[in-house]
Amino acid sequence: MVTATVGELELDDAGGGGVMGRKCNDRIPCSVPVLRLAGARRMRPGTPALLVFDRLYDAAQPWNGDPMSDATGEPGSRVIAGALRDTGADAVFTVTGGHFLPTYHELGRMGSPRIVAARHEQGAGYMASGYALASGRPGVVLSGAPGPGATNLATAVANAQADSIPLLVLTAQVDRRYVHRNILQYCDNVGLFAPFCKSSVQAASLDEVPNLIATGLQLAASGRPGPVHVALPQNLQADTSDRSVEPLSTAAEAGAAPDGPVVDELVARLEHSKRPAVLAGHGVIRSAGTAALRDLCERLGAPVATSRSGIGSISTDHRCSVGMLGFYGTETARDAIGAADLVLVAGCALGEQTTFGWRRDLLGEGTALVQIDADPSQINRVYETDLGIVGSAAAVLEAVSGRVGRREQWYTRRPSRTPPQNDPARGLSAATVIDALNRCGPDGMLVSADIGNHRLWVCEQLDVTRPEGLLQSCEFDAMGFSLPAAIGAAVAREGVPVTAIAGDGGFVHTMGELAVARDLNLPVVAVVFVDGALGILRHQAEAMYGEDHFVRLGPIDFAAVARAFGIEARNVGVASEVDAAFEWALSLGGPALLAVEIDPEEVFPPLRTKIEQRKIDLMGR
Repeated sequence: MVTATVGELELDDAGGGGVMGRKCNDRIPCSVPVLRLAGARRMRPGTPALLVFDRLYDAAQPWNGDPMSDATGEPGSRVIAGALRDTGADAVFTVTGGHFLPTYHELGRMGSPRIVAARHEQGAGYMASGYALASGRPGVVLSGAPGPGATNLATAVANAQADSIPLLVLTAQVDRRYVHRNILQYCDNVGLFAPFCKSSVQAASLDEVPNLIATGLQLAASGRPGPVHVALPQNLQADTSDRSVEPLSTAAEAGAAPDGPVVDELVARLEHSKRPAVLAGHGVIRSAGTAALRDLCERLGAPVATSRSGIGSISTDHRCSVGMLGFYGTETARDAIGAADLVLVAGCALGEQTTFGWRRDLLGEGTALVQIDADPSQINRVYETDLGIVGSAAAVLEAVSGRVGRREQWYTRRPSRTPPQNDPARGLSAATVIDALNRCGPDGMLVSADIGNHRLWVCEQLDVTRPEGLLQSCEFDAMGFSLPAAIGAAVAREGVPVTAIAGDGGFVHTMGELAVARDLNLPVVAVVFVDGALGILRHQAEAMYGEDHFVRLGPIDFAAVARAFGIEARNVGVASEVDAAFEWALSLGGPALLAVEIDPEEVFPPLRTKIEQRKIDLMGR
């Protein structure tokens, strides 16, 4: 006889044998070698419990899959790999882990989906995000290591949640028989990802894995897009299934138009307004509503400002575009939104950056606010709305655009671009580099931008003429995003060149993913802005204290690093070299790196406004 200490238990709904215990946390005499308790119901410690189990096995015997299986069905590793293949996913981004070698073996034998082997799980998550943004389909990321792999992946998943990027997040989990025996690499992955995911579950049996994968992809893309997590215990691979699993097709969201009376009211408000304006966020892009937005603003003669994540919802060269609204935005965007008598907020979360820290005077006195969002929790969250509509931005804009009359454009100012602020003796201006990229970049090129000084210039100065033409980490502001996101985008859009812009501080976070660009020979050009510091923090510290600490960066020869990876690279230090450097890098048709020397003293002028706000936040003055 053995005794088992029982804490929190997961109990199976199935019947079978059973023993009676007085309460959880008691030491319960058992007449069997080991109890296997699995399933979905959790019990609180200290409550009466009837321990019910339907499968017993002797731990001394070798494990050969499910102890109740006749081992004649399909192996679990093949079922899991087949479920991924049958979804039609083009690619899975992963870092291989020993717990899931059987499934990796089956994926390799099947040859589909394409497996992209990242060098770090955070990089894999950003690759899946870049893939999702560039393709319009959910990205799939798999961590083959249960604990450290999952924790490495968490930042990328949190970023996807903040920016409404659809991801299916799969994590290996340890053999569930040994969870309470100090097993190597265990982490509560379901609990880890729950705050960042629309759903976070663990597969309880092999038979439900195909359904969890298919429904996970559906859920990730529906409503407000976001990540969905499924944990797959290691021992499912050794189980067998004799069920005939037919490929499950994911359901498409209907994107139904809102109720007629709601549309009628919105049309009436738009027709009544004299100076309507639109603030477009990523909800317009994610819902494929850019054409409807363009049609509506042309009919209304309405200026369109965007949030940072909404860049690309209207082409920057469109006559109605007034640029990005917010701390680092354009004067025309702020002026147009402030002068409007009705502001239609479409798929925009009205976050801190967009609203200048939630300024009360963002809108003019008496201005009507209409907010459209797929997430009902966003309506009235920041500003009181006169009309809130829960639904797809695309569906609402399409329902309204054909019903409003055409009128003249009431706001005709176009955004201007900040001229270079550098001293050529110290280095290049970010404006000079981005201007060259606008000239030299081929049609259809995608750009990803990291976090730092460079992005302030990118958001104002880059020509973005299509949805998701600029890929960013917006609401989470996660450094290290640009290179792996560019790799994911290049996988999604085969043959399309992608330029990844990063500062020397952010680039090192995921620099190891250069190996993936090399292995796959992807047309990814990494552009590293080298100024020897975490630039925004340096400027902020100097403005607040007259000096800075811990933000200066030692020199790195990024071109030499790239060459060590087997990637061609150049250093660029003067303005006359920039165009030729871009033309050279883009002509290679494979990976390249440009290390660009930037004047470390150059400050993007709107940054000074944000620094003053930060001084108040951090110092109270």
